Amino acid sequence: MKRKLFAGLVTSLSVAGLCVASGASVLAAEVDRANTDVGIGFTEHGPGQEDGPLEITWAPLSLDFYNGNEVNTAVKAFPEISGNKKYTVVKDERAGATDEWKLTASLSELTSPRASGTGVDKLTGAELQFTTAVKGYEGVNPPESAGSVTTDARTAVAATSGNISAGAAATKVLEDGTAGSGTFQGQSALEMDNINLEVPANVAKAGAQYTGTLTWSLDDVI
Repeated sequence: MKRKLFAGLVTSLSVAGLCVASGASVLAAEVDRANTDVGIGFTEHGPGQEDGPLEITWAPLSLDFYNGNEVNTAVKAFPEISGNKKYTVVKDERAGATDEWKLTASLSELTSPRASGTGVDKLTGAELQFTTAVKGYEGVNPPESAGSVTTDARTAVAATSGNISAGAAATKVLEDGTAGSGTFQGQSALEMDNINLEVPANVAKAGAQYTGTLTWSLDDVI
């Protein structure tokens, strides 16, 4: 069994910071999952929690949105600080030529403990936004390593939505296997680019540090 993956998202809105940390419900058909723990100090990519012929090979360990010292008074999209593309890689080595799978992502509520020690404040309405593309993956090195991510075609593998609302149901972001088209055996990468965390106006509290978890779930059906 692989070590538990923590991947991070830290957002500091002026005097407010955001990081992500809680899980999503397990679906009956789920075969693997990985957590993206949003927080300062985490870097690059790490593996999912389960070994097997269908697994999450890599997922982002860190998404850092630290920014400025002022609570936003208008809707604002805070960019991921590194500016780097991030990848979630799925490996399918099952024997069937029509084996399907889907990758979903869910973002927990972003919360901050109150100074009083009772309860938490929520960053209500926050949304993780990014553009998506399907890429190939080769070798065993992390996706950021030169030559690991390729432009090879992945038959029937398709990226979907890149907008994930905090506290909402899981969103499908990648799938393999559409009606009558077969599937791809190998490794495919979901490329995340132009990564932002959009925060509604006047929601963040001054001095608060918001945290939560982005959870990736891999299922053997679409």
